[in-house]
Amino acid sequence: MKRVFFLFWVVLTITSCRREPLYDADSSVYLKLNLRITSNITLATPIDNLPADLRSKVEGRTPERMQVNFYDCDTHALVSKTFVSADGGFIEVAPGTYDLIVYSIDSDVSQVENGNSRGSVCATTSQAGSYNLPQAYDNSQNMQKGSYVVMNEPDHIYVGRKNNVTIPEHSVADETINIYVDAQTLLDTYMLRITQVSGIENIASAKVYITGQAQAKALWDSRYLRGQVAILSNCYTNPAQGELFTVFNTFGKYPNATNNIFLTVELTNASGDKREYVFDVTDQFDNPDNTDHIIEVSDPIDVPDSGSDSGGFKPDVDDWDEEHKDIDI
Repeated sequence: MKRVFFLFWVVLTITSCRREPLYDADSSVYLKLNLRITSNITLATPIDNLPADLRSKVEGRTPERMQVNFYDCDTHALVSKTFVSADGGFIEVAPGTYDLIVYSIDSDVSQVENGNSRGSVCATTSQAGSYNLPQAYDNSQNMQKGSYVVMNEPDHIYVGRKNNVTIPEHSVADETINIYVDAQTLLDTYMLRITQVSGIENIASAKVYITGQAQAKALWDSRYLRGQVAILSNCYTNPAQGELFTVFNTFGKYPNATNNIFLTVELTNASGDKREYVFDVTDQFDNPDNTDHIIEVSDPIDVPDSGSDSGGFKPDVDDWDEEHKDIDI
């Protein structure tokens, strides 16, 4: 009886510890991903001095999973999809010729939509609401404001593409077919510095709205889609330098010759009262020599304390004082 029980225990142990393969053993197609995580920008301050959430925008993080979409080269319709790790993996796909799009899928904010068509699949982000923001200048060069759709700042989505990939008829006995794809972020990363802030000790929190940004971006050819929006990003204070700064991600400036880029900096004091400052930084976004992606506002800002009788923080939104500056390059 003991011998029977022992044999039963051995069989149960062996079967319960069996590892299932992560891919079909008959597959002989391997996708190798070369994933570039770090954003290609130059920082105005050492990255180790940045808060952790800003460092992650520059350094990125390795995604846990990537989705692989196979599209018909003629109709551009989705034929099949599968999933691999950030390094790649074995994939199952029928013989044929395909266009491939590989993208990360574990962002908390950004999402990919319209994946059934190669020309329509795009990345976007969630909407934060609407806000009364500067939109353009009138004929007298006065700044005009209006309701603006505000989107949450996107997370990095890493994308790779390869066209006309041929998967021939093959068998288990054939050598493994290797497909090599490079992937990098779909976003542009910028550093914003507001360098001359007096009364910075009166700021309890700061955030910035950046207008004229693309709402979505196509994965296949990086076209800008769905019109322009504003994105929202939090700012940090550097009291020792009298400076406000942040790092923000964007799908890019929406391509329109009359598209102005305004920064609306909203400052809140300890009592919860607000004050805003507006700057035109269109020229810095449009400057082809700004390869470092640094947006710098050097015009002085004087932030009064909450007890000031002249131009201080206003609890009533309708009574906010606004200071408008054009930033010369």
